[in-house]
Amino acid sequence: MKIVIQGIDIYVEDRDYYLQINDISDTDLRMIWEKIKTKYPSYEKWFCFRNVDVPVALMDELGAVLEDDCIQTRLFPDKLCYKSTSDIEQVTNDTFNEFAAVHDACVSDMYWTGERLGRDISKWGIFCLRYNERITDYLIMSMRDPLEAEIFCIEASNNDKCRELIACAAKFAFANGKNNVLYMADDKEKQEVALSVGFAVTGFYKGFAIKPCFSM
Repeated sequence: MKIVIQGIDIYVEDRDYYLQINDISDTDLRMIWEKIKTKYPSYEKWFCFRNVDVPVALMDELGAVLEDDCIQTRLFPDKLCYKSTSDIEQVTNDTFNEFAAVHDACVSDMYWTGERLGRDISKWGIFCLRYNERITDYLIMSMRDPLEAEIFCIEASNNDKCRELIACAAKFAFANGKNNVLYMADDKEKQEVALSVGFAVTGFYKGFAIKPCFSM
């Protein structure tokens, strides 16, 4: 849900006690901070910055911790230069619970838990590989934006499987009307794999968090 405080857009998930503000300036955040911390004292607060000046001193002052430090990469249809050949499976309602158990065990600190993803899996493209009939590698891609897909998570045991999953997800996104795929790579190896598929570096992303125990 989007709310507005003194002209600033804030995204709030009351069910999850989560709050996010994107690309806010030092001046604007200082202007609304008292209202935020008073109205949402127990919420996890995220400040996300893409290709803008980051108010690092203010983040330190508020006790916000740098949680995500990523290279922004983007792929357009005419740049996709790798065709997936592996037997990749798209997760459906029938296989979602199996996937969710694997995902929650692999990435226990990710906001997008199995429970949250499962509220509406039509908003996601989730692809997996199996070994001995068990899910071993997977990719989660958001399909919520009408024009852009975004890869949120890749858990792959090697670069070849990572490349296969990325290429499969990109093909799916373009077949479903997206004009580009965004991937915030926080791992140098995964960044290089994405570039080998056709992604190009287009900027950076930094995410700072104040967890409830740090709230001022």
